[in-house]
Amino acid sequence: MSTYSRSALYDGGKAVALSVALGIVIAFLPPISFLAVPAMPIPAAFITWRYGLLRGLVASLLVGVVCTLLTGVYAGLLIFLLTALAGSGAGLALRRGISQFSLFVAMVAIFFATLMLWLGALLLISGETPVSALLTIADAAAEPSRQLYQAIGMSDQDIDSTLAQARDFAAVLPYLAPAVLLVISIVLSGTNLALARRVFERLRQPLPKDFVYRDFRVHWAFAYMMILGLLCQLLTPYVHEAYADAVDLTGANLFIVSEVLFFIQGMAVASFFLWVYKVSRAKKLVVYLCLVLLQATLSLTSWMGLFDTWLDYRRRFIKKNLSRR
Repeated sequence: MSTYSRSALYDGGKAVALSVALGIVIAFLPPISFLAVPAMPIPAAFITWRYGLLRGLVASLLVGVVCTLLTGVYAGLLIFLLTALAGSGAGLALRRGISQFSLFVAMVAIFFATLMLWLGALLLISGETPVSALLTIADAAAEPSRQLYQAIGMSDQDIDSTLAQARDFAAVLPYLAPAVLLVISIVLSGTNLALARRVFERLRQPLPKDFVYRDFRVHWAFAYMMILGLLCQLLTPYVHEAYADAVDLTGANLFIVSEVLFFIQGMAVASFFLWVYKVSRAKKLVVYLCLVLLQATLSLTSWMGLFDTWLDYRRRFIKKNLSRR
């Protein structure tokens, strides 16, 4: 056996073992699975990048089989898709010399496709529609939620109203799935790249460094997507009853996606100014926390990112400073 083959076998064994451990975390430790899910593709991506697509797919298949036996079909299918699609796809993209930002966009698309395939497979196996599946989950959670609300002293009338609102939201959520899944994919992609950079650098296989977050800027077309989403929701009461729901849900999907993208741009603008003024790490953390709170309460961070499309705060800041010198 050649040295290359032994190295591939050794690294592949470690990648499979690590992926199985992450799969167990995803299946049995939901509170920390928010880190395990974006980390899951990294071992397969490393094997694919270093040794080729075939070896990456073989490692993914082994992980999928072992995790299916240990965690069941539902979790095993998700784990296999994360390793085979997201992991091997990322590794293949890196082998072709893709830029960091292009890799981020590609991973968003791959995570989105992975989640869509997984949810579609679950619905196919269960024989339910998206709406009926979510209503079943909502009904199953109703009694435990009622007991919790009673324990904290809520009245029966308030409890019934809250549960009815939750059930109504569950019935609408499938129609917001494109936006929700895209937002989740953006978060997973960003987290995946942040974790992969640390792991790959330790393995002396650095990721490309041709993109800096503080320079991030959404394409100007997304500004009009956000405006169109708002218009759809504002005009819903005046649209014919037969089309009102479609217009409202279309507007909601457009607005959710664009708002998240401009929130990211708003944070990038803040990151730029914090970098220019050389603010300490502790103060940066406080600023970022305040921006998240402003977004959660008033969506102000997204609006800051939106207006940056036209005002271009970073260019104006640099130009102003240069004129003073």
